[in-house]
Amino acid sequence: NALFGVLKMFEKQKTQFLILNTYEPGLTSVLGERNKERLGVIYDSLAANSKLKLEEIASYLKKHHHNEAHSFETISAQNTLIKAINEVIRLHDIDFIAMGTKGATGAKEVFMGSNAVKVIKKIRNIPILAFPHEHDFKELRTIVFPTDFSKTFDEPDVKPMLDLALLWNSEIKVVQVGLEFAKTGAHTAHQVKLENHLKGVSYELEEVAMEVNISQTIADFVKKTKGDMIALIHYPHTFLERLTREAVIKKVGFHTAVPLLVLPDK
Repeated sequence: NALFGVLKMFEKQKTQFLILNTYEPGLTSVLGERNKERLGVIYDSLAANSKLKLEEIASYLKKHHHNEAHSFETISAQNTLIKAINEVIRLHDIDFIAMGTKGATGAKEVFMGSNAVKVIKKIRNIPILAFPHEHDFKELRTIVFPTDFSKTFDEPDVKPMLDLALLWNSEIKVVQVGLEFAKTGAHTAHQVKLENHLKGVSYELEEVAMEVNISQTIADFVKKTKGDMIALIHYPHTFLERLTREAVIKKVGFHTAVPLLVLPDK
């Protein structure tokens, strides 16, 4: 589903898609030294299945996805997810990471599953697009960008969001969620700097009061404004850290039906 989302999102852009599958059962400590041979058989089976499933995806795209602007390469890696992604980043000129998200077991409608949270926490130098389970991406009219203006905004921080806004002629709604402290001159300076970066796109600034929690406040705003995407910068001690804390994921969840763009902290 995430693949279908990015195919549509970059429909008119010349794009190479690298489709990565990783397999790493982590059974070494369980099986012990005497079972290395058995572990080798398991890895061989996982490798064969990984390549087979990737070939099925490639075959499907060749048959059903006709877009001369798009090309595809599949990568099967015996590695952990994070190490494999970092290796792909090292070897290729990557613009975006795209992945699907499923709710955690037993927590209906939770937005980000454990793999998505893991990638968002560990990969901080490439923008990440996370597509919710069963989300049907059609267009990008409105991007919701929550911030408390506690950090400054450099142009590279927001460029991936600006690029998507220009590509789709989107409006960016900058949402200041109710501050837990008085607004200072620094907050105002950060706001002015952000507005300078946004001059080339359509945007507006809004303030919303904090509700039960940050995630609910953002989700309610997105629903009310019919937003198509949420964008968050990966600064330390900001909304994103609070949203991806394990306690939030397990107990509260991030109830939203739209993709999340995680902007890098470069």
